Amino acid sequence: MQAIKLRRIAPLIALAAAVLSPAAAQTTAAPNFVIGYSVQPLNNAVVLTNGATIAFPASQVGATATGALIIGNSGNAAGVLTSVVVTGAAFNTQNLPLLPVTMGPGVQASIPLIYTPTQVGADSGTVTVTAGGQTRTFNLSGTGISGPFQFQVSEAGQTIAVTPLSAIPMPDTAVGATSTINVAITNTGSSPATLSTINLSGAAYQIIGTLPLPFTLLPGGSANIAFSFTPTQPGANIGSLTIGSAAFSLAGRGLGPLYRYSYGVGSTSTPINSGATIFFPQGQVGQTSIATFTITNAGTATASIGGIFISSQTSPFALAGVPAFPLVLAPGAAASFQITYTPTAVGGQQASLVIDGAQFTLSGSGAPLPAFPSYSLSGPSGSASNLQQVPITLSIASPYPLPIQGSLAVVDVPQGFSADPAVQFSTGGKTAAFTIPANSTSAVFANGSTTVKLQTGSTAGTITLTPSFQTSGGGSTVTPSGGSPLVFTIPAAAPVIIGAQVSSSSPTSITVAITGVTNTETLSQIAVQLSPASGYSLKSTSVTIPVSAAATAFFASAAAASFGGQFVASVPFTFTAGGTVPSALTLIKSMSITVTNDQGASPAYVLNLQ
Repeated sequence: MQAIKLRRIAPLIALAAAVLSPAAAQTTAAPNFVIGYSVQPLNNAVVLTNGATIAFPASQVGATATGALIIGNSGNAAGVLTSVVVTGAAFNTQNLPLLPVTMGPGVQASIPLIYTPTQVGADSGTVTVTAGGQTRTFNLSGTGISGPFQFQVSEAGQTIAVTPLSAIPMPDTAVGATSTINVAITNTGSSPATLSTINLSGAAYQIIGTLPLPFTLLPGGSANIAFSFTPTQPGANIGSLTIGSAAFSLAGRGLGPLYRYSYGVGSTSTPINSGATIFFPQGQVGQTSIATFTITNAGTATASIGGIFISSQTSPFALAGVPAFPLVLAPGAAASFQITYTPTAVGGQQASLVIDGAQFTLSGSGAPLPAFPSYSLSGPSGSASNLQQVPITLSIASPYPLPIQGSLAVVDVPQGFSADPAVQFSTGGKTAAFTIPANSTSAVFANGSTTVKLQTGSTAGTITLTPSFQTSGGGSTVTPSGGSPLVFTIPAAAPVIIGAQVSSSSPTSITVAITGVTNTETLSQIAVQLSPASGYSLKSTSVTIPVSAAATAFFASAAAASFGGQFVASVPFTFTAGGTVPSALTLIKSMSITVTNDQGASPAYVLNLQ
């Protein structure tokens, strides 16, 4: 029985209560079991309906993806959890307690679920839960994958290997300070392998060094990406990093105090942030309703609060049971007080609750819905560079009383032959979903971030971002009264050489593969300056190769459409030696390579051969 985790006022129960309709309110004592799940690396609690699917992330064969089946009693009487049965060879539970077990009101059980694929391909199964006299069955799904990539993480001089579905180790970092983490990606397979996506989520994380995508690694080849960790809050700062099909969780620890706020009206407790609104049920004049407000120090240092008050002394809101000041809260400690609301007039009434620097709106009545306000997009101004991940934010001019869901779409009009598929959001694809909570102004993208990153790709052209809005839950489309799309350009530029390597050699020849980006999707020539090795001389040390026709044919072809302005040029060199040498590589110390397009020449790239 010790393996089951039981706790009161659980997040899933609060989430389930938030979506119950008034008709679902209980009038007699009875249990009410709510079932949900969470899956790493996101760990978001999701409420399940009968027949719903628990989807595990694509996982390496032999690796284990973990999640949790969350069973909570949100009723007002004890109930019995009778059985939990899992089918499907790739799925199982861990630490399943001896059942049946009785669960009181507000108690929650967390039962580990695991997915371990044994072969490449789709896996399916079911989990059946009998609780409170009801039996509900949910589907299980997952996909086994295999890949040639290995990963190593370097930070502060230490390097360790990490495997997909594991957590990348993060250094403890003070809130506001920054740590840098480097990830080395190595192709351990026997053939070239391509990375199509690199996605980083979490408000505390930002990519600071990435690759032009899609990016191909030859066998034995390595590439590096780097990201920063700047904690936005003390305690765990959750995020995720996905490299191709490999997913890693991020949970860097921020150092400092951290306030968590929640309030309860009746039996429901709701977590809120500073700036949010506390809503009281509408009541008759003179009728009093009560909310319990709780402050918790969820940080790593002692916190001190100097004052708690309501901004207006004549408002229908009042405080009761306020603790003495200064209110000192050790890490993990909490304090509570009550807010009463007694309407004094018909219609909406509001005031502000102030807790030191935090402020909350108290509202006793809803107001008629206003027209949807104008929106504004923030991002690059005028122009941006290639191969960047630029932050985009979306806000509306004033708070809106209904929750909003929408989609931000990107359209790329290239200067060259075709649109670059690498112009996409860091979350993947040409659209990014967002929500705007009720009475808020900022769009919230994946993983609770108010910012979404846009990859600028590798071609010149014009990029346009346009949002669409509708009320949450598949409601009506909302037409804003104003707002303009965000439009910026990627100017044409000289090419850039990303790398060069010898792809083959013999006693009389060398072939060099040159990888680069030309955002105009044109090339005119490749120039190579040869430096002979000590003891050797060359009749000619400069080679200029016209490539206009070949470049035009390549970039105009369907095969190039998925690469944007990226290219790989294979340049052969043939040598006639006066004597016998084991390899033509013996003759050359280094090569200085430049490529040219209609905007100019690239910086020289030096390939050292000795």
